Amino acid sequence: MVHLEHVTLHAGATTLVHDVSLEVAAGSWCTIIGPNGAGKTSLVAALAGLRTLTRGTVRVDGQRLDQIRERERARLVAYVPQHPEIPVGMSVQEYVSLGRVAIHGVLRAPSRRDRDAVSDVVERLELGGFRDRDGASLSGGERQRMVLARALAQSTKVVVLDEPITGLDVRHQMEMLEMLKKEVAECGLTVVATLHDLTLAGLFTDRLVLLDRGEVRRDGTAHDVIRSEELAESYGTRLRVVTVDGSDVVVPVRAREDRP
Repeated sequence: MVHLEHVTLHAGATTLVHDVSLEVAAGSWCTIIGPNGAGKTSLVAALAGLRTLTRGTVRVDGQRLDQIRERERARLVAYVPQHPEIPVGMSVQEYVSLGRVAIHGVLRAPSRRDRDAVSDVVERLELGGFRDRDGASLSGGERQRMVLARALAQSTKVVVLDEPITGLDVRHQMEMLEMLKKEVAECGLTVVATLHDLTLAGLFTDRLVLLDRGEVRRDGTAHDVIRSEELAESYGTRLRVVTVDGSDVVVPVRAREDRP
């Protein structure tokens, strides 16, 4: 479904991503992890067709994103940025409906099918009680659900998310990730995301890709990557992985001065 081949990105003389090749299967969830400055945001933006590549290609469903128009790209992949802008005065219903613009175009009114698609995703993400609320007035968890609903309203096969649980408390983090997992399992959605929380990344994801200084250090199952030596090396700190109810939990270990 998603194919990156020798992707390299520069910002001036700085290399953000270097020679990254990945394939993400349809109906799976791949999460990019790595320390700050590793190139995660740049990589997922390129995957969504929002960055010009220095070298390499990105294909979604067999189509090169740099060779199709923006509207065609929006029908293939939806992107959720880390800090989405929520216009003041726009209702939840109106905001989610923006996801259909790629389908019906800017100059055409939404069809019955468009309206039904919006209503369906609003109900799936439990936003029915907020339809007429100003989106900017919602709590953090509600706002994130609304932003995800807009992406799902595009009816794409691939959704790319950059830190979708930033700023949420533990309960809302779990709710958001459970919703995504349900979409993958029940709707065959392909998800590519970045996450800072290593434990949650391992708990919900089919596959982890460890990025460090723009290069892939480790790529494999969540269990394999979480317990790899490269993980602590990339983050530059001591980590301990313990098993709780069958799941890997990553615990940072404080450095202690030697005592006599």
